[in-house]
Amino acid sequence: METSHADPPPVASKPRDDVESAIERALIDLLNEGADPSGPAGRVELPSVKTLCAKAFVARSTFYAHYHHVGEVLETLERRLVRDLEELNEPLTVRDADGGDAHEAARVTLMPTLDYIRANEDAFHALLVSAPDVRFIERWKDAIKRQCRLRMTDGGEAPRAEGPRRPTVNRELILEIVASSMVSATTFWLHDPSKVHEQGVDGIVNTVFGALDALIVP
Repeated sequence: METSHADPPPVASKPRDDVESAIERALIDLLNEGADPSGPAGRVELPSVKTLCAKAFVARSTFYAHYHHVGEVLETLERRLVRDLEELNEPLTVRDADGGDAHEAARVTLMPTLDYIRANEDAFHALLVSAPDVRFIERWKDAIKRQCRLRMTDGGEAPRAEGPRRPTVNRELILEIVASSMVSATTFWLHDPSKVHEQGVDGIVNTVFGALDALIVP
């Protein structure tokens, strides 16, 4: 899917009405239905407004009352998914809790995230498998990196003062590896859920973040 790498300023989200939900649902269905397995990376072009309106059972005038073009529907979907994921993954930003056992406090769970992806499986399948959306993938990776940076600083501007000091020259490379791995793992799961034992995911995630903490604590 051809998407622009330019990331416009964020806009305030608003609740979707029934028409917007129908249009978004239609776009997701068309992306999943239109993938050509023999094409380059299974990518497809965005449908026309006419095709999208027919799929959503809405008039073109109704579409234009809500969106300027089909790309805006896609961008709205991308932003909503990434925003929701970032909210669900907020625990990833906290390395230690106040008091108690630091090791136990550092443990995180991705079960709510997996539940969210499962509840929106068609959307994630469209953007990661049927019609790989580079812009969506980069937005999601950027959100993961932001949360990892918060984990490094405990939400402040200055790096964490405690802990073993490590070289930080490859910090951005480390964050890229972590973010790419999380997105790739989700894509792998969507390709074939039978190959993933979900109850073991948290153990893997905590091992990864334990290694991350050891690598990037300044």
